[in-house]
Order: sequence, then C-alpha cells, then structure tokens
Amino acid sequence: MLAYHGTLESQRHPTKGGISVKWLLVTALVLATCFFSVDSWADDSYRRQQQITGEARRGFEEILDLWRQESFDELYDRLVPDTGSDRWDFVDQLNHSARRPACCWEKIAEVTVVYLDDTTVLLTARLGIEVVGFGTRFVTRTFRLVKEAGVWRLPESDILSLAEPNMQRIPREILDRPY
Repeated sequence: MLAYHGTLESQRHPTKGGISVKWLLVTALVLATCFFSVDSWADDSYRRQQQITGEARRGFEEILDLWRQESFDELYDRLVPDTGSDRWDFVDQLNHSARRPACCWEKIAEVTVVYLDDTTVLLTARLGIEVVGFGTRFVTRTFRLVKEAGVWRLPESDILSLAEPNMQRIPREILDRPY
C-alpha cells in the first residue's frame, strides 16, 4: 500500500530532479515568445529606418527642385539657416550664382542614405549642377539632413557651397529681364 501511495503522490507533483515540469513548460514558452518577438522587433526597426531614409531622400530632392525652380523663399524655409543669416541675403547670393541643379536624370544619382536617428540622416549623392556657359558638371557630396517640425532640412551653407555665388556677376533677375 505504501508503494501505491507513493505513485499517487508522484502523479500529483510531477518533478524531475526537483524541478517542476510545469515550471519547465512555462519557461520554455516564455523563451520561445522572446525569441520570436525579437525577430519581429528587428523587422519593425528596419522598416522604420527604411521609411525615414526614403522620406529624407524625397525631402532632399524637393530642396533641389525648389532651387532649380528659383523658388528661393520656399527654399530658404527648407534650410537650417547659418548664424547671422537672413532670407534676403540668401536670395541675393543665389541670384548672383551661375549654378543650379540639373534637370531630370542628371539631377541626382548614386544615392546612399545612412540612418543616424529618427531626425538625422547622412545622404551621399552624385549631383548634376548646371553651370551657365559650361554645361552640366557632376559633384559627389555628403549632406547632413535634419528633420525639424516634420520637414527635412539642409544646412544653408551646403546650398551656398554648391551655388558658388559670385557677387561681381550680374544678377540673374537682371539678365533674364525681357526687353
């Protein structure tokens, strides 16, 4: 009878080496859940980074388009202004430039975007820059874009370095005046 009682006791508290089988099952379930959720979290993070880098690239192309269309006021709103800069000085400098982004397929190529955080990316691209009297020249540069108030912005100094304004040049607004 004692042997039978011992069998009933072992059925009520099944253990293996002092560890409950129930505890082992719960632990295995928790570990499996963690293992599969880490994979899902990594996919979400990767998708989020791809979304942000795509938005930054589109924002950069919009900035180039505003410059090409000579929408300098709107362009200035998409820039991170330099210290001591003002809108009118910026517009004047671009009016004294013989350079602007090329059109269409020459505008931007070989783009790589590196995600730094949700509001900062590094974009490296080969840009086509039209130079009056010389045609299109290509330059490869890296730009740091920041997202402020939901808009991707570029430092003002980056645009001015590409434009290479020449204050001794006759401003575009005078050259393009119909007579």
